[in-house]
Amino acid sequence: MVFDTFRSLPSQIALAFVLSISFASSSLITMPLAFLGIFIGFLAITFLFSAIRWSFFYYSYEPGKIHIRQGIFYKQERTIKSERIQSINVYTNILQRAFGLATLQIKTAGGTAEPEINLRALTMDDIERIKAELIGKDTSDEEEEERYSSRNLEGRDLWLAGATSGRFTILFSVLAVIASQLFPYIPESYIEYALEEIVSFPIVLLVSILLILLFLSWVISAISFMIQYARFNVKRYEDRLELRWGILRQNHVTVALHRIQALVVQEGLIRQPLGLCSLLIEVAGGGMEEKEQTSILFPMLRMSDLGGFVEEILPEYIISSTATALPKRSLSRYMIRALIPTVIFIVLLLAAGEIWGIPYTGLSVILVIPAVVLAYSRYKDGMTAIDVDQLTIRYRYVNRYSVLVKRNHIQSLSVMANPIQRYSSLRSIRVAVLSSPAGKNFTIKDVDKSEADRIWQWYSLYE
Repeated sequence: MVFDTFRSLPSQIALAFVLSISFASSSLITMPLAFLGIFIGFLAITFLFSAIRWSFFYYSYEPGKIHIRQGIFYKQERTIKSERIQSINVYTNILQRAFGLATLQIKTAGGTAEPEINLRALTMDDIERIKAELIGKDTSDEEEEERYSSRNLEGRDLWLAGATSGRFTILFSVLAVIASQLFPYIPESYIEYALEEIVSFPIVLLVSILLILLFLSWVISAISFMIQYARFNVKRYEDRLELRWGILRQNHVTVALHRIQALVVQEGLIRQPLGLCSLLIEVAGGGMEEKEQTSILFPMLRMSDLGGFVEEILPEYIISSTATALPKRSLSRYMIRALIPTVIFIVLLLAAGEIWGIPYTGLSVILVIPAVVLAYSRYKDGMTAIDVDQLTIRYRYVNRYSVLVKRNHIQSLSVMANPIQRYSSLRSIRVAVLSSPAGKNFTIKDVDKSEADRIWQWYSLYE
């Protein structure tokens, strides 16, 4: 009850702060007094609701299954069998660790956004007993169990991973949230004055301020990444993967091997020139919530070590050494798709500058350069490969992705062509796997027709 109440504490404080500003401005009560009264009211209501929900929640477990009964007005009972479980996750934050407690989440192939089982404030002994009953072995004695390999992210590699994580917008996101809450209470005259002052700034000063903010955002994002993924470790066992990471919030995720549907190699704009990547796994039934945590396989890896890592941790997959590139005639289509929206945006921006007198809109024409570079990169990076029972496709949006999927894990394979593609003997290929509630699709555009036919036959003739 206490942990459920404190989980919503940040949102309660933010909402109480906003309401206290509005309430204090229309009454004789001071803002601190209004904030205190509203906050205590929220806290009491949340605790009461948590207490009622706790009193109607029961769970039990036995070898191979776990059963829960819950609900205040709408009663619900569920029995989850071990063969349906796709991952068992254990999370602990600072407050939970102070009391020797943790949260146990069990996700199944049902693919719901929320975990099927979410047990908060359990002791670690209880969690290990439940896992032992469900997995069928004593997970508290993992070191004595045979495992194939183990990899860690630590030391210099952790620093490099944080510096190249690419989360530059974290500071701007925080500022945007703060501004959205305070904007309705800022006098309009202050806003107009601030805009007039900003417009009058020299372009050099505006660029300098932007660069300083980007640098601060980069520092904050690098530090937060290192805290989030500190002591990252992945272990391969006979039938599962065990992943652990985190300082403030410690995570322990168990993924059954037969639930892994695809291996994804992601190369970001910063990491790719440095020969770095991150590895993700698509898991059957993966929900929307906490998706990054349940699908991360390794936060950062050197491309030169990719083959060795996959051979140790997921030897079922192959890093293809041969690939079929996109035909030259598909380059024009990639250029058109990138340039048309860019030119429209530039024209609209120039028109807005003329109508409302917005300065520096003429500089927007330089957007054509990154659009052309991105279009060429998308064309150049596109490729397909077949290795016995595995299909590999590589494509780029902004980051570059290489998707490795086994033939028996492909839910559907679609070969598509619009009239222009048919005229140019080009096709688009879409591969669907069982992952999120709506499934997960990977698409590569403008593949040569002969290559698309080869992939279609490879998949359709499979029995």
